[in-house]
Amino acid sequence: MKIQLFTLLILIILLNGCLSDKHMEFEKIPINGTIENFAEELIKLGYTNPQKLKENQIKLNGVFLERNCEIYVLGTGISQTTYKVRVNLPYDRKDSLEYGFFEIQKQYSEKFGNGLSRYHQYRNADRFLFNEPKRIRELTQGDFTRFTTRSGVITLIVRVGYISITYLDRKNGEIWKREMGEGELKPVPE
Repeated sequence: MKIQLFTLLILIILLNGCLSDKHMEFEKIPINGTIENFAEELIKLGYTNPQKLKENQIKLNGVFLERNCEIYVLGTGISQTTYKVRVNLPYDRKDSLEYGFFEIQKQYSEKFGNGLSRYHQYRNADRFLFNEPKRIRELTQGDFTRFTTRSGVITLIVRVGYISITYLDRKNGEIWKREMGEGELKPVPE
């Protein structure tokens, strides 16, 4: 009995370790490899107009969640490994922005489970709303919902007039942190 329990425990530990080795996916493409290779994969899916904005950032245009969007692929400073993808949805009116945010939030909650939400401002404090059923929370800049998975973090955030969705790969995010630390310690060439 002890051998079976021990074997089961070892199997669970091994499976758990294998699951955490996966990279987060964006459009079913693992967020891994160089930013150029990742951008090439997005181009194969129909994203267009790749522009290198900085040494470690590429911007593309395309349709995401049935809307024309800007997609930014960000890489680490030294190895140019893709660690983050940011989608900026198009600018929208306030009521459409609120509706869109809550619809995307609902979609992602069904796929990734309940996320952590933070809302920065209310029209009135909750204690004053009991007698005014028409008063509801207003969505403002900085409000967000964060979905944490084994492979990374997805953040849905309200910006000024648009919604931004960020996919951050956990493994490559650690590479980015290490390379940022190394970059600070390097001497400046004369």
